[in-house]
Amino acid sequence: MTIKRAKPAPERSPEWWARNMAAHPLMDILIRKPYPRIIRITDQIPPDEIRVHPYYKEFIEPEGWFYSVGVFPRDGDRLMGLLSVNRREDQGDFTPEEMDLFEQLYPHFQTAFKRVSKIQNDYASRFSMATMLSRIPLAVAIVSQIGEINFINDAARRACLDWNENRDSEKSETPYNLSTATLPDLVRNRCLELVAEAEALTALNAPANLEPHSVRSESNPGYTAAIEYLSARHEPFSKAAFLVRFERQANDTGDLATEVFNRYCKLTTAEKIVTEQALEGLTNREIAEKLGKSVSTVKNQLESIFRKMAVHKRHELIALAPLLTTALQEIDS
Repeated sequence: MTIKRAKPAPERSPEWWARNMAAHPLMDILIRKPYPRIIRITDQIPPDEIRVHPYYKEFIEPEGWFYSVGVFPRDGDRLMGLLSVNRREDQGDFTPEEMDLFEQLYPHFQTAFKRVSKIQNDYASRFSMATMLSRIPLAVAIVSQIGEINFINDAARRACLDWNENRDSEKSETPYNLSTATLPDLVRNRCLELVAEAEALTALNAPANLEPHSVRSESNPGYTAAIEYLSARHEPFSKAAFLVRFERQANDTGDLATEVFNRYCKLTTAEKIVTEQALEGLTNREIAEKLGKSVSTVKNQLESIFRKMAVHKRHELIALAPLLTTALQEIDS
């Protein structure tokens, strides 16, 4: 059997596929158990009936083919995909010998589709994890054994910029170019040192159980990086890496509650009123209706509040409420 590639099919919209599935003359066979593995269309519909079928007019004739074999690889009852082999009418239908060859190749098609399905599932899992990590307020990064960043979220990028450039994201009003963030040399070098220690232990047939390490920025003493070695000992297809968590310590002029209160004092009277409403969990629209303001005004005031309170999201502001309450109680007493 000779298989010749035709020109690539054009991109199809979800609406096109919905119409295709709704009009497909073999849909009842495809969804009926026992599920078919291989279908030659002329075994189900005579050629003369194919030509007058509405499905042929809308979906087959414009593509220029007439005869078709569909291969349906499954994992149990789950359909993993479809492999369709098509021919023009002048090329003739698929012979019994060719159908037998499809049967022989079916296990190989099934294995190939399982591999692709696993790759897609793994990618989806990694993408979901990366999306989740990118949204959390913790500043985290995954660093490879050679000191390269495999993953880093925006909070960690800001920490790297503060670390490397001696600036403070909690006080700076200068916009950040997060794409320029690089891993601090001190952190990278410590990771490489830990790799050497792990390799030395492995050479002695000893488990590379390294304790978490912490390094402090020389430019900004308030910044530290906690480095945890992630061993791949029980994952033969994975490589060891490092989880790096950047942290900013409270300043030396007072405890964290006092620091939060000092930020709160920078708010205007109007901003303090909006802050109180936000801490109660009200939305922008609810705050606007309660205070008689426009939604855009409330939004602008919240952006100013976030900047002055050194937070980036509403839930981070709410997380400061206990500290602010503590500071106010101490002042009242």
